[in-house]
Amino acid sequence: MKKELLKTIMLGAAVTVLSLSACKKDTVNGGDEIPEADRWITVSGAIDDPTNPTIGDGDAGTMVYSLSVTDAKNPNISINVFDQGMAVKSQRTARLQASADGKFLYNIQYTGEDGGIFNKYSVHGGNNFRAEGAEVETSAYVSASPRWVKAVEGVGIAVKAEANPVTFAGTAPNFVFQERTTSVDVISLDLNNPQITKIADFQLKLTDEETAAGYYISRIDVPVVNKAGNKVFIGAAVSKHNIRTFTLGTDGLPVFAADNASDKSWAKTLVLDYPSLANPKVLTSTKTRGNTNGYRSTMQYVGTDGNVYQATSGEKVGTGGSKILRLSSSTNEYDNDYVFSLDQALNLSNTYIETWKYVGDGIGFVVYSIVNNAGTRTGGYIARIDLNARTATKYAIPNEAQLSFNQIQSISMHGDDVFIAVAPVGQDGNIHVFNKKTGAMTLGAKLNNKPGNQYIGVY
Repeated sequence: MKKELLKTIMLGAAVTVLSLSACKKDTVNGGDEIPEADRWITVSGAIDDPTNPTIGDGDAGTMVYSLSVTDAKNPNISINVFDQGMAVKSQRTARLQASADGKFLYNIQYTGEDGGIFNKYSVHGGNNFRAEGAEVETSAYVSASPRWVKAVEGVGIAVKAEANPVTFAGTAPNFVFQERTTSVDVISLDLNNPQITKIADFQLKLTDEETAAGYYISRIDVPVVNKAGNKVFIGAAVSKHNIRTFTLGTDGLPVFAADNASDKSWAKTLVLDYPSLANPKVLTSTKTRGNTNGYRSTMQYVGTDGNVYQATSGEKVGTGGSKILRLSSSTNEYDNDYVFSLDQALNLSNTYIETWKYVGDGIGFVVYSIVNNAGTRTGGYIARIDLNARTATKYAIPNEAQLSFNQIQSISMHGDDVFIAVAPVGQDGNIHVFNKKTGAMTLGAKLNNKPGNQYIGVY
């Protein structure tokens, strides 16, 4: 294990104003100048790449626009983030995070020449976002397309998992699969004073039995620091090779194909000491065979009770099913006596959690889709869940069969209000506002859209 403190790599310490228009010109619906607010609600939208035939791919960048809480909750207010907003630095969809008070946005640019560069923005209403502190280069450690989230207030953790080449024994035609391990890189970022504070890299291997069967960790994501502040849990995806059959590559060596027919492994989580990022350990849940790494948004939260609640997805292609697991605050291991099943709570058999938000006292809001018989995720649905009672209540959302939340990045909360951007790809929608205590739902600001684009987050 290599661990060391790192001197910050700064690409420009000067604070720069990046607003598309001066603050005095920032208005909502052509009204008066936007005054400073105690809490900004920022909406993000992903731009469709017209050269890609996949509508709603979000591969042409990200726009952001901020409203006051009052305006965000007002259905008479209309915004079009794609016309009015600021373009966040990123060749493809930006991976955005925000401070709890909504005053700062954080981004690590995704792919391209500047992929892996961290940027911090202060939020001042409308399209007035200002660069704060230094840009920080992370690509040397976690690639130009790192996975990262705000793991605890003021701290970001970025990760990279890269599977090593398969090792094998024997000679043609009697090659024998041996194992596949994974190289892991992890860095922590100070979000208040942008800089890298710690780096770690190590080799990761599953149990001898799992490894021999062809399983290996293929991706990691969504780190969260526990309540005690001494551990960081990182979600993982596990893949599998078919170890019994292979083809020969152009070099005459065996190529062991992916095995999607066999059972997935039990759910895994990587845990490290924090803040040292030392002593990696893989935890295993026996409650589901899902992945725990998510896709583009936070899937793990520290609960009011101190336990970590972790959503899983993709239990097996074509079958759906999503669960929320619990990591014990007392043992820092999986609590295998606990599982929340969204399927069971909704009396369904094919749900898929796209993202969710823990809002306190065992309550969460889940955005999910339905997996059809072909293994395709369809529709977009929202439910309020009670992790203690293990119940769920689905909301009636207009056009939910046409919705797609597969690129959603963030659900926001302020006081008792929970904000979710709801709009079909290329169509208008609204911010939906939910009361975390009563569960009541109301419509907020209207979200005007453009063909192929989609709203993907509220911060």
